[in-house]
Amino acid sequence: MVQMTSHERVLTAMRRQQPDRVPRYISFVAQKEREVMTRLGLTDMLPFTRIDIWRVVVLPTREKLDYSRYFTREGVEWDGWGRGRVWDAEGHYAEYLYPLENAETVADLEEYPWPDELAPYRFDGLEERVADAHRRGYAAVGVLGDTVYEMAWQLRGVERLFDDMINNKEMAVALLDRITGYRAAHARALARAGVDIILSGDDIAMQHGLMIGRPMLNEWLFPRLKRIYDAGCEENPGLLVWFHSDGKVDEIIPDLIDIGVDILNPVQPECVDHRWVKETYGDRLSFAGGIGVQSVMPHGTPAQVREHVREVIQTLGANGGLLIAPAHVIETDVPVENVLAMVEAIDEYGLG
Repeated sequence: MVQMTSHERVLTAMRRQQPDRVPRYISFVAQKEREVMTRLGLTDMLPFTRIDIWRVVVLPTREKLDYSRYFTREGVEWDGWGRGRVWDAEGHYAEYLYPLENAETVADLEEYPWPDELAPYRFDGLEERVADAHRRGYAAVGVLGDTVYEMAWQLRGVERLFDDMINNKEMAVALLDRITGYRAAHARALARAGVDIILSGDDIAMQHGLMIGRPMLNEWLFPRLKRIYDAGCEENPGLLVWFHSDGKVDEIIPDLIDIGVDILNPVQPECVDHRWVKETYGDRLSFAGGIGVQSVMPHGTPAQVREHVREVIQTLGANGGLLIAPAHVIETDVPVENVLAMVEAIDEYGLG
C-alpha cells in the first residue's frame, strides 16, 4: 500500500476504511514525558511517538478576572472560567471548588464574571494554525475541552447541578445553555478554520455504568451536544465528530450515534468489550484509544503490553476504524519498558 500522510491516514481510518497503517496518538503527564526523554536520550518526543493528529484550540482569555470572592480556602487557583482547584504535587490531579455553588437565582448566574469566550481575538490565527498542521502532514483536531456537563458541574458542583435539573430547572437551563452557546461558537469557528475533526469531552460514566441516567442525558446533555456538533457541521459538512467519555458507555452509544458522533473515545478495555462494540457498532462508529492504562500499561509485562496492543489493533482496527492510543495520558506509574513495548507493538502490528 502507498504510504499515506498522517492527515490521509487518520481520515481514511476514521471513515472506516483501511489505511496504510493504524494511526496513533500518545501523550504523557509532564513528569513521565521527562523520564522517557531522559531514559531514551531524546530532545523531541515526536520522532518517538510518531503521532498522527495535531490539536488546535481557541486562544485562552487575556482577561485577568478576580474570582477570589468565590472561595474561602487558601491555595486555590482558578482558570479562565473561574473554576477553582487545589492541585496535587504533580499538578495533575486536583480538588475542585465551585464558584457558582452558592448561586440561588438566574440573576446570580448573569452577574457572574463570565469569560470573554466570544471575543474576536480568541479566534485569531486559527486558520493559520490549522493550515500549519496540514502542511506538516497532520490531521487537525479542534478541541472543545470540558464541553458542557463537565464545565457545568465544575462551576456549580455536582450535587447542586443535579438538584437544579430536578427542582430548579430554570437555573439548569440558564447555566447549560450559556456554556452550550460558547461551545457552539467555538465549534463553528474551528470548522470554518478547516479542522478535520472536532473533539468534545464530557465524562458521564463510571467503571460499571452511567453516572447520569439515560433519560436525564437525553433531556439535558445530548440535545445540547447536538447543537454544538450541528454548528460545526453546518460550516463543514465533512467534519468528523469525536466524543470522549471515560467509563462504561455501552448503554448510550445509540444516542451518541443519533446526535452525530463519528468517533468514540477512549473505549476503555476495563469497561467496554472491544469485540462487542466493534461487532455491534463498527459499521457506524470509529474508535480512538483502546489501550488500557488502568491495567496492562502500569501492571503488565512488556510481553503482555505487546499482546494487548496486538489484540486492540486486530479487534477495533479490523478493516479500519481505529486511531490507537492509550485510554488516558501515560501516567507516572507506567514503566518506561512498557512504553517502549507499546510503541514497538503499534509499529509491528499496525501495518495495513
